[in-house]
Amino acid sequence: MRKLTSKKSFWLILSLLFTIPTILSLLKPGYFNMHDDLQMMRLLQMEKCLKDAQIPCRWVPDMGYGYGYPLFNFYPPLPFYLGMIPRFFGISFVWSAKLLFVFQHVFSTLAMFALAVALFNPFSAFLVTIFYSYAPYHALDTYVRGALNESFAFIFFPLLFLYAYKIIKEKKKTKPILLLALSFTGLILSHSIMVLAITPFLAVWVLYLLVTEKKLLLTGPKTIRFPATSALKSTFFSIFGWIKDLNFPLILKFIYSGLLAIGLAAFFFFPLLLELQYVQLESMFKGYYSYIVHFTSINQLFFSRFWGFGASVWGQEDQMSFQVGHLHWISSLLILLPIIYYFIRKKKINKTALLTLLFTALAFFAAFLTHEQSSFLWRLFPPLQKAQFPWRFLTVSTFFFSFPIAFLPEILKKQKPLIKKLTYITTLFILISLNLSYFKPGASGPITDEQKFSGRAWMLQQTSGIYDYLPRWAYIAARAEAGDLIDEIKGEVEIQNKKKGTDWFSFDAKVKDSEAKLTLAQLYFPNFKIYDQEDELAFDIESELGRMVLKLPPGDYQIRVQMEDTPVRTASNLITLFSIGLLVYFFKKTCPKSQKKKR
Repeated sequence: MRKLTSKKSFWLILSLLFTIPTILSLLKPGYFNMHDDLQMMRLLQMEKCLKDAQIPCRWVPDMGYGYGYPLFNFYPPLPFYLGMIPRFFGISFVWSAKLLFVFQHVFSTLAMFALAVALFNPFSAFLVTIFYSYAPYHALDTYVRGALNESFAFIFFPLLFLYAYKIIKEKKKTKPILLLALSFTGLILSHSIMVLAITPFLAVWVLYLLVTEKKLLLTGPKTIRFPATSALKSTFFSIFGWIKDLNFPLILKFIYSGLLAIGLAAFFFFPLLLELQYVQLESMFKGYYSYIVHFTSINQLFFSRFWGFGASVWGQEDQMSFQVGHLHWISSLLILLPIIYYFIRKKKINKTALLTLLFTALAFFAAFLTHEQSSFLWRLFPPLQKAQFPWRFLTVSTFFFSFPIAFLPEILKKQKPLIKKLTYITTLFILISLNLSYFKPGASGPITDEQKFSGRAWMLQQTSGIYDYLPRWAYIAARAEAGDLIDEIKGEVEIQNKKKGTDWFSFDAKVKDSEAKLTLAQLYFPNFKIYDQEDELAFDIESELGRMVLKLPPGDYQIRVQMEDTPVRTASNLITLFSIGLLVYFFKKTCPKSQKKKR
């Protein structure tokens, strides 16, 4: 047992060492150009929220040209909550953003090794992990797209498959159920589209395990005897017999895990589902962002070695790469040959070979979903269209294409040690030679937080994606920066004691002889309210920018504008708190009594 543990540790450490070259560019001073260059801005907004006690963070104050919008009510917040850890220790926003990418690469290595070593021997797990770490799309997500949230899926995909496996393999254990729930929670809070992308594949994985481990049925289907009758009735009773014998106690574990995950993520999940009606989404799925524009080609997936830092465009003139990895797909096909040959000759197949067949099939199917020939599926299942870019399924394809290499030691087991070593060394050398050059940015240079958050750079971050989650009360997005709490005043008003937080601001107003009209520098979104001391005031919403307009008769006022929780948000927060309590309770119950006594 100790020998096996030491082997695992050795190959895990070696996996981490092999990962270092993929993150070296992130550890150099300076910052780099990326498509989604809002990571530092989102970190800044999250920090402002937490300092202002807006927990959970929903409304960001500086984006949308300074009018703000409900970014984290709809945009998964987990990476930015994690980014507050380096910020707590005084690390700059530049380095905090880069460290989040480093975190993703390191922990995706750890997660994949944990899954692979549960399925294969430690050396095979090492090979799988290195193929995962050096996949081209892994590099593209970091160094080209800067897709921090999507890249976190590389951590959670292996964990989902690992704990689903452990639920089935480890009888009467609660911890895998809880850990699967946490993994699903992490993915929901990192990238909602990746939840949609991976869930059908996870369902296939669970079904595969239930069948191969002979746990789909409790006792096996019973033969139901009844008098001679129609074929339809016979079929009905046969199906009923199978359903009756399904292993519902085991299936319920997955249901419990899913419900707990939704409960833990409820503070984000339910507002995302139920309050999307309050924002404009049309611009996110039309024109350039329509899924139909961004299908890949066979050449891009399997043959092209092109690597660029430009955009995805209509047709085949994309300035970014969508390759699955030459060695990834070639090795998958080559490894299939001996498996098929052995099956034809011996008429049987072992579990490792069957697993290799499954993962290879899933890898190619995920790649197929990125190709225009799969458009009929995208039309058949409209929720897929919310992915915007079909090539996002390369995250899924990358995950599965990393596994077939695990069967290589099985193929070489009868070969001489020298042949084995040369084959492994050559394979890794080719993999790294082909792909290492992708793990670096196209352009980078020195920059400070102050430079990023001032001048033209600040304005670009304020206005980038200005129509994303724009409240539906606004006909157009702002074209100029918001004023200092108030954009326009009509009438004689004296304004004093201005204060501003993230989702609130206040001021004193002295209205003189006649009614005054104040157009506030605040877009309306449920549940913004205006108070004069303790009294709630009525207000209008202008039709163009969706700003709140306040009419005040002569008098003295202490005005406070505050976004309060809607019933949906309040209930969602309570569900999350309750679910956290359940999680802690069940984790305590899983601790062995002996450990409790030692404590």
